[in-house]
Amino acid sequence: MTNLIAATRFHFPAARVGALALLAVFSAVGFAQKKADLTRLVVVGDSLSAGFQNGSLFDVQQPHGYASLVANQAGTTLTLPLIAAPGLPNVLTLISLGPPPVILPAPGSSTGRDNPLVQPMNLAVPLQNVQDALTKRPTPAFTTITDVVLGLPGLLSGISRSQVEWAENLAPTTIFIWIGNNDALSVVFKADPSVLTAVAPFKAAYEDVTTRLAATGATLIVANIPDVTAIPFFVSAEKVAALTGPLSVVGPILGIGPGDFVTADSFPLILARLADPTLGPLPGDVVLSAAEVVIVRARIDAFNEIIATQARTTGAALVDIHDLLMRIQDKGFVAGGQRLTTDFLGGIFSLDGVHPTNTGYAIIANAFIKELNRGFAAGIPPVSVEQIQKVDPLIPSGDEAPVSALGQVSTSTMRALRALASR
Repeated sequence: MTNLIAATRFHFPAARVGALALLAVFSAVGFAQKKADLTRLVVVGDSLSAGFQNGSLFDVQQPHGYASLVANQAGTTLTLPLIAAPGLPNVLTLISLGPPPVILPAPGSSTGRDNPLVQPMNLAVPLQNVQDALTKRPTPAFTTITDVVLGLPGLLSGISRSQVEWAENLAPTTIFIWIGNNDALSVVFKADPSVLTAVAPFKAAYEDVTTRLAATGATLIVANIPDVTAIPFFVSAEKVAALTGPLSVVGPILGIGPGDFVTADSFPLILARLADPTLGPLPGDVVLSAAEVVIVRARIDAFNEIIATQARTTGAALVDIHDLLMRIQDKGFVAGGQRLTTDFLGGIFSLDGVHPTNTGYAIIANAFIKELNRGFAAGIPPVSVEQIQKVDPLIPSGDEAPVSALGQVSTSTMRALRALASR
């Protein structure tokens, strides 16, 4: 025993010294933490990465997107495919707080890109899913949002590339990848889980996207998918009851119960049925039942597990948007002395009930900055959410009533989103 103790006392310091020496060698030859370089930042994603807000891709709003805010904080420039007024589709505007609030699309027609000769580095295209990011290319017809965002200036030289293909050709140093939201958000249009992307094709497409973009040598930052039932476009049966009457009374009339959700276009139908119960329950395409909610959430969880796995496989930092939104939904977010919520007009979401306000995007930007700093020693200062909140046109100040109490998403939102889908 004495010899064993003596041997241990002798060998442990020697092993420790050897390990420290080896660590010093590793550090000297470049095994230190990889640092992010945002000088050529490229963004691959959908409307949430494009700076879409108030139902529109619009040059006044696009610079408020999270990716642009991160770039600004990092002291670099992110070139955007800016869209002329009144945006595509026409931006929704808050005419009056009411109650009820008056929300209308701005008049006029957009002429398209402000800067058709400038190559955008933010490649995010509204409505695209993961497979689209891989394979959907613009055409000279210029009839879709993909044509408008990705078609210029490339098509002027006969070049047509998908988001991933452009990203591979732009020599990126860092790539933000927040794609997959529309593989889940498709349920917004029909309240039908069958429209969700199946897990197997999602996995194949997402692995292809991240593997190809990792091969560029760029630093990767990926984000996962939020619970779509947490956005104000979906309204719980319990909130419907809070607006109209006890769920035990209105539920049988509307055909909804605890745990169910309804979509934005259900409200005129709700009012009609409460006035005339003989019309029968709400149609299925505006109701997401409690059982269907379970299916939707399970699918999103499966998507997010794939995203997390690929983040580990490719060495990407992972931004947990799902957890961020859940925390805000549960507790709100305090900025400038105001408690912002995920309710409609509660300060986090814009007039379309799906996309963030300027303040919401600032919160997301800080989530990206946190992971950049933690994973890649980027040293980026956070965005001042309070400063943005103070000038956010969708957050009232002073003694004005909390707008979250003033109503729900208007049906014009659904028309605007469907108009975008048809472009």
